[in-house]
Amino acid sequence: AGEIPSPTRRDARTRSAIFTHGGSGGGTVVRRTMSSTQRSGAAGGTMCAGMEGGIDLDAAATENQAFLSTRSVERQEIVILNDRLAVYIDKVYSLEQQNKQLEMEVEGLQNRFVEPSGLHLLYEQQLRELMKIADKMQVQWDLALAAKDAIVGQLEMIKAKYEEALENRKVAELEIEAFRPDVDVATSAWIALEKQLEQLEVELKFPQRVQKQEIGELMAQVYSGHSSSQSSFALPDLSAALKQIQSQYNEIAHVDKARSVREEITSTRKDIQNKERDQDALNDALEAEINEATERYKTELEDLQARIEALETTKEKIAHHLREYQDALNIKMALEIEITTYWKLIESEDLRLSSMEICTEHMAIFSFKISLELPVLFIDRTYRDL
Repeated sequence: AGEIPSPTRRDARTRSAIFTHGGSGGGTVVRRTMSSTQRSGAAGGTMCAGMEGGIDLDAAATENQAFLSTRSVERQEIVILNDRLAVYIDKVYSLEQQNKQLEMEVEGLQNRFVEPSGLHLLYEQQLRELMKIADKMQVQWDLALAAKDAIVGQLEMIKAKYEEALENRKVAELEIEAFRPDVDVATSAWIALEKQLEQLEVELKFPQRVQKQEIGELMAQVYSGHSSSQSSFALPDLSAALKQIQSQYNEIAHVDKARSVREEITSTRKDIQNKERDQDALNDALEAEINEATERYKTELEDLQARIEALETTKEKIAHHLREYQDALNIKMALEIEITTYWKLIESEDLRLSSMEICTEHMAIFSFKISLELPVLFIDRTYRDL
């Protein structure tokens, strides 16, 4: 009954608590080993010493039985703790492997984000070139706007001159219309005077012919009277001769009046012709000025239209370059957002890895403390029970 049973094969096996802590390059291993055979020897020595001192066998058997039950319980606890420690060690090893894998992934991601630096520089260079082109286009746009404003000012001046020429033409036409009644009156007066002149010429021809006949008759009478007076020495009758002379003077006065009327008609005709020539010259000058202004206006309008079309083309080019610049800015913003997202992912991965390393360190320290404290506690409890 007092015989101590031999330990099983598993209990006789060396109990080890191993703590491994380190990185990829190396580590530190701490090992505490205590075999169950040594612990049994220590307990047997104690019992032998007790027997030599005269201890009761029943009491020793009871204590031995209690010791064996306590040892079995402690052995089971040690086995459980060893299994848990092995699980923890496996977890630490797997976490170290995951840590190495994550470090490799982080290094690969960093290499991926370091490589596009040349692309970023190229993008920055293209962006600067686009900015220069945009600045040049802005300057050209400002110059085009200034030229457009100047052309619009010239167009307004040309329109003002054209409107002024139209107003002058209207004024000249109104003056012509105002002079037209006078011209019509002068023309009708000239026609009436010509008719009157023709009538007077006709009337004058008849008295002249009559006058010639009367003068001839008078001369014949004078000659005949002279001859008769020489023959009879009688006084002639002068009353009829005086009447004829008076009528002749009247006819001469009519002739002078007709001549003055003819001269007046001639001067009036000359005045009318001069006015017509002046009016024709004024009309020709106005027509030439209007035609010249119209041609100049058409030419300048075509030039302005060509400039406006050129400005529209320049405007479209500037708008196209601005759209390209906006697209480049959008691409830049998208790349910056993507880069920021990757950096946030890397930072979060770093934080997660650092937290995992901290947890791993805490678990390793806890396991190491357990591996150090369990054998000591077991020995203390064994000696305390004995």
